[in-house]
Amino acid sequence: MRQTNDYEDNSGGLPLIGMALGVSFFVLLILLLVVAMNKKNSSPVVVRPVEESTQEESSSSYLTGSNLVASDLGFWDMYASEEETTTEEVEPSSEEPTTEEDPSADGKHIQVTSRDGSTEWVEINPQWKKHTYDFSNLVSKNNLLSYFKDGKEVSYLGIDLTKNETNVNYEAIKNEGIDFCMIRVGARGYETGIIQSDDMFDTHIAGATKAGMGVGLYFYSQAITEAEAVEEANYLLSRIGTYKITYPIAFDMEYVDNDSSRIETLTKTEKTRIALAFLNRIEEAGYTGMLYGNKDWLINRIDLSQFEKFDIWLFDEADIPDYPYVFSMWKYTRKGSIYGIDGAVSLNISLIDYSAR
Repeated sequence: MRQTNDYEDNSGGLPLIGMALGVSFFVLLILLLVVAMNKKNSSPVVVRPVEESTQEESSSSYLTGSNLVASDLGFWDMYASEEETTTEEVEPSSEEPTTEEDPSADGKHIQVTSRDGSTEWVEINPQWKKHTYDFSNLVSKNNLLSYFKDGKEVSYLGIDLTKNETNVNYEAIKNEGIDFCMIRVGARGYETGIIQSDDMFDTHIAGATKAGMGVGLYFYSQAITEAEAVEEANYLLSRIGTYKITYPIAFDMEYVDNDSSRIETLTKTEKTRIALAFLNRIEEAGYTGMLYGNKDWLINRIDLSQFEKFDIWLFDEADIPDYPYVFSMWKYTRKGSIYGIDGAVSLNISLIDYSAR
């Protein structure tokens, strides 16, 4: 007797197979209709080359049957991208560092030499009054300087006289073109602090006056207080006697070469006050006060802004002074020579005719 197969349906297999085929045919028909409608109503999907895709597109996939990508769906904004959560590294700048301007060529600095021989470029103070001299109008003849303006000589030639000039023919130097003499009255000892008279003062002032030259005076100070400065001024005034002083009376404070002096520890403010004390006393007596100094002293060692009402006697051994501020007298060499004086002598040029005042 034959056994019934477990997979055999004796109840009638043919009708079931027909039903299954009918359902499959119906589903297939529906899918074909959907595809046909989708092609008719939607834009074709564009296949983009990988190299042309943006970073955002390359990290997303197109949604089936649409031109939208995953990133176009709003809920992706809830999550920070990898670029947003990663700290961006700053690449070092490839630009070269800015080069500072050359102070020797920028017109804003002046080179100053200190007592130890070192040099520095000091910025020119725009608040301090500048001179207006045109040194292309400066003429040198046998190292004797003249300054011209509009073709006319407007300068005056002078010399320093101290105890070092012991043999002077005053008439001869007058004939050589010397217009005035700046005569040292005395000095305070840089160690002892004692005031001493210049040994040649009386001889020089008498000889210069008799020869008809203008006379100015100065005192070498080592005062360490304002009271000592006034003492020096009073001493100088007491030595004038009946002589006519037609040029300024100058305050000369300097450090001592190759040695220390009483003024070494003075501050800039203290030196300024001491100089002002001397010059104010000179002006009280009816004379013209003048401050003497080199560039280092005038720019670095005192407060020049406090001396606007006083004339400046600049010491600068140069062919042309590069000192930018106002000055009226310039000592341009200590090694000059002139007939009538044995040995070297300091030469000065004044840009003001003080004798005419």
